[in-house]
Amino acid sequence: MSERQLFLGGYVLFPSGHYAGAWRHPYSSRDWLGRDFLHQVARTLEAAKFDLAFIPETVSFRDGFERHGLSNAIKHDPAQVAATIAAVTTHLGVGVTLSTSFNEPYNLARTLLSLDHLSGGRVAWNVIQSNGPANYANFPHVEQLAGAELYDRGDDFVEAVTALWRAWDDDALVQDQETGVFVDTSKVTIPDYQGKYLSVRGPLNLPPSPQTHPVIIQAGDSPRGRQFGARWGDVIFAIERTPADLRAKKDDLKAKARALGRDAEKIRLFAAVQPIVGETTEIAKARRDYLATRITPEAGVEFFSQFARLDLGGVDLDAPYLQVLEERATEGQAEGRAVVQLTELLGNRAGNVTIAEAAVEFSTSELTPQLVGTGVEIAEQLTDIFASGAADGFLITPTHFPGSFDDFGRAVVPHLQRLGVFRTDYTGTTLREHLDIA
Repeated sequence: MSERQLFLGGYVLFPSGHYAGAWRHPYSSRDWLGRDFLHQVARTLEAAKFDLAFIPETVSFRDGFERHGLSNAIKHDPAQVAATIAAVTTHLGVGVTLSTSFNEPYNLARTLLSLDHLSGGRVAWNVIQSNGPANYANFPHVEQLAGAELYDRGDDFVEAVTALWRAWDDDALVQDQETGVFVDTSKVTIPDYQGKYLSVRGPLNLPPSPQTHPVIIQAGDSPRGRQFGARWGDVIFAIERTPADLRAKKDDLKAKARALGRDAEKIRLFAAVQPIVGETTEIAKARRDYLATRITPEAGVEFFSQFARLDLGGVDLDAPYLQVLEERATEGQAEGRAVVQLTELLGNRAGNVTIAEAAVEFSTSELTPQLVGTGVEIAEQLTDIFASGAADGFLITPTHFPGSFDDFGRAVVPHLQRLGVFRTDYTGTTLREHLDIA
């Protein structure tokens, strides 16, 4: 067995995620609102020995997304989803996305530390900074920030939360029945955090959890976002088209972390991938080709316009893709990640496809690399990326719920285990132990 072991996360986003047509896939569940669906996903991921289930977040209604069933069209409170998953598992970690923009440090710190206690130390916090008119309309008291200021406030927020998590010494809870001392308050610090954007006195009324406090996840990719991830992230999620791009990002993050005085070798980079498994290579390719048929042109254009930050309202769906960009995209939009990478993906076809065709292609994976083949072939592709050092693990993004995780667990995981790069059983109980950052 390889000494270095890869990590696996499952992306629990419904009714669709990186693949915009997931809810229309004939193998997908329709019970998005009930607990049975989440229980099934949780048990499948744990049976396959995944490190964690990853739960995203949104805090506003998007008319086009709701109409077409796009990403986060239905969204339970992530902490409630995490509690539901943790309740039916004993080892699987749970990554909870909560925004620094629309929460208070005390409430968020207590919610996550409570979940960490109740799960036995299996929780992670995916830190996001949110903005946008639709979000701010639901939180009118929140100061509207953008760009670097969002991350500056995010730094304040994480400083405050971690100060609250660390307020109690490990041995502060004594519960001495003879003396009647329940908590040694001399071992509890009052953080009294004062930042530029927020303040909180504390302390929490909770001691450290079995893993001390939740793991921190980050996924920002702007220069400021990378600096934020290098400062705070235990786990970094990345969507990059090539292993070389992944490696460059990983090296950059680790260099930034070292400059901040962190142990960069404790940072884990998870690369998002979309496996499409078939009994044969030909069947897998046919399943990949089928995905586009479940995305309407209107849905594809809505999805692409959101991520490209491009106004495509009323666009002629048959208009040439490059012509639409020339007419509608500002210089900044044309240089944005979604547009640049989609154009690169289309290659020589870019001048011969319509905006609808290009948008549907984008919407099959949101530029997440597709790994297409048999279980053996996909396991070998993942192993090659992992062995190159480009990634420490993978976030598996499904094409149908919960069947994609079943397919991966049955067809791919056994071959990863055979290749000696993935566990055959859990050896720890906390998420930090799973990720070897305890």
